[in-house]
Amino acid sequence: MMFGFGRVTCAVCKAQARRRDARRSQDAQGAYVCGACFGAWDKTGRRCRECGQPVRGMQDAGVFADRAGLGHTDCGGALLRRA
Repeated sequence: MMFGFGRVTCAVCKAQARRRDARRSQDAQGAYVCGACFGAWDKTGRRCRECGQPVRGMQDAGVFADRAGLGHTDCGGALLRRA
């Protein structure tokens, strides 16, 4: 990618990532989370940035773009989906 086309900025680590390897929030902000940040969060127990409890089972994962973290959508995170 010579000019950065198809790249997005991760809301957690602020690094550039390929759009196809990132997850996108479903809100109007269009925040993205790179695969590395999502994978690290998954490996460390999927703890919510706001409440500290793990995101389990059928609970929806969300991104806190303003606070650079991941957690529950119930705690105010924007719902994540595959980009």
